[in-house]
Amino acid sequence: MLKVNPRLDIQAARITDSQNCVVIDDFLLNPEHAVEHACRHQSGFIMQERAYPGYVLPVDNRYLEEVNRFIQREMSRLFPICRGDMDFHSQYSLATLQPEEFTWVQRLCHTDPRLAPGRVNYAALLYLFNDPAMGGTGFYKLKEPEFWSEMTRAQRDNPDAGLDILREKYALFRDPARYMTDSNEVADLLDVVPARYNRFVFYSGDLPHSAYITSPELLNGDPAKGRLTLNCFVSALPKNRRDA
Repeated sequence: MLKVNPRLDIQAARITDSQNCVVIDDFLLNPEHAVEHACRHQSGFIMQERAYPGYVLPVDNRYLEEVNRFIQREMSRLFPICRGDMDFHSQYSLATLQPEEFTWVQRLCHTDPRLAPGRVNYAALLYLFNDPAMGGTGFYKLKEPEFWSEMTRAQRDNPDAGLDILREKYALFRDPARYMTDSNEVADLLDVVPARYNRFVFYSGDLPHSAYITSPELLNGDPAKGRLTLNCFVSALPKNRRDA
């Protein structure tokens, strides 16, 4: 089981008027155990077809019991979520794709889909790689959120759906593909959390975000050498919606 460091310095930074991001360094007492676990199960990693630009491996929540308990106890104090009403889904993520392999949605920042009406999504990630040059996480403000919501829904059934429209409307989709890192026609960059080994980041899934990768040539398919993260997705009942 992963062990959470009992002596943590919890830092909360405001990203927008309504959204915070928590960053905690030296989060686990045994981060090397998390990397070793991923390496032992490397054959179970599955390539994502449209969303995450690489491989993912589901993780049993029993392995993350202390991490989930920490989120319930500490993050419910900082975010408007009910402490006793959280569902967790966790996975390892290993970014590997080069930009020329992207579907159009992988060029963009994204929000996490809501799993049930009346609930809200939060996400935690833990960086498990040593080279910060492989990239942290960027947070953005979409310029046309309703338009992108419609386009993303269409793309779920067909990865090329809407590409002609996007190429006509945005130079971004006529230019060579790249990981999104700067402000552009689609969204404004609000903040970047740099990667650091054993750094924990917690934020709302409604806040547009993406891997901030400026050097994709560094990505590697080996969990021991690549951009490995541990991601925990939280579906929670808001404190003001307990009766929803």
